[in-house]
Amino acid sequence: MAFIFCCTWLIAGAAAQDGRWISPGPTLSHAQLVDQDDKARSMDDLLRDRPVLVNFFFTGCQAVCPTQTAQLALLQAEISKCRALTGSQPLLISVSLDPYGDTPASIRAYAERFGLVLGDKGNWLMLSGTHEQLSAVWRVFDQENGDPSQHASLFWIGHPASKRWTRADVTTEPSILLKLLTEANE
Repeated sequence: MAFIFCCTWLIAGAAAQDGRWISPGPTLSHAQLVDQDDKARSMDDLLRDRPVLVNFFFTGCQAVCPTQTAQLALLQAEISKCRALTGSQPLLISVSLDPYGDTPASIRAYAERFGLVLGDKGNWLMLSGTHEQLSAVWRVFDQENGDPSQHASLFWIGHPASKRWTRADVTTEPSILLKLLTEANE
């Protein structure tokens, strides 16, 4: 709650988002993935008790992924302005659509190209895994078969503990995304 209060000034003038809350939202996966540092990550653990934004990307994308990544970098900067204050920090989770090309090394190189701060320190993880592991995640977030050329340009925003989710377009202003992340926690 303190996190929401402290960030009010950041989002005061933000236009209202027609983000309808979906309840209960996606049925969360038990998938085990690996992050950009080749560290095993359980989706159950990541999606447990704090606001999250989930998106889908692949490092070879030349269309929507660079826009998504830029928006998330701006959102990360907005969130970091509130970092010294109390409350659950939102977690950004980018899930690969290319299990064959998106290795931890290629994801790190992609992140370096954009100057991203990833890992627990940055509250942003870029995850990959086998086709089978990723498929379990793709299904619950309506990514069909995980075809990189067909992926949706949406952010999933929610707080899994309260089972409140919404979706936002990748061009949504970072201040509005932050507002949605804080609303998810209410």
